[in-house]
Amino acid sequence: MNDGTLYYWFMWMGWVITTFLIEKGRTRDKMVLVLLVGIILSGLSVPFPLGSVNTAFLFFLCVGLAYVIVQSNQLLYYVTSCFIVATAYVSLELFALYDPVKLIFNKKYMIILILTAMLIVLSKTKKDQFFIPLIGLFIGDTLHKLIIYRLIGKIEIGSMYVMDILASTSMMLIFMVVLVDMFKKLRRAAFKKVQPAKQI
Repeated sequence: MNDGTLYYWFMWMGWVITTFLIEKGRTRDKMVLVLLVGIILSGLSVPFPLGSVNTAFLFFLCVGLAYVIVQSNQLLYYVTSCFIVATAYVSLELFALYDPVKLIFNKKYMIILILTAMLIVLSKTKKDQFFIPLIGLFIGDTLHKLIIYRLIGKIEIGSMYVMDILASTSMMLIFMVVLVDMFKKLRRAAFKKVQPAKQI
């Protein structure tokens, strides 16, 4: 599968679901705008002396930073969480680069699974699960490209490979959130049905 396929697939799917299935409101409008801008900007890049940066990746970084600034009372928590995500990404990429034989699964899917599990554990709220990787992955990809700069000769921050990881991780987190909410509703419904008999 070519890099970028998962990104465009999940982004368009998210845009269609958000636009036509979610109730109208400010939250829906913001989600639609972020998804649409992310799709439009993904084909553009900003050049700098050592390489280029994907504009969609920069846009998502700004969205993540805006969220963290609003939640500035927990700044240490967000800085720590983003650093952990960045470190995990760099470690997995370097491990795959220097010792790929020991990888059981495809590197991309293994990173997606590990990051998803980490974000579920690290995040305090549902929103944190989606905003922390926007910053963490940007930092991680930048560090990774700087480390291997001598090997590749050019830095491409926010390649479609990384965008695939970001979109896939977000989609898996959405699936987990929906699944947990569904189980909670089923549990509440079952609890209401099984009420103890009233004493006379």
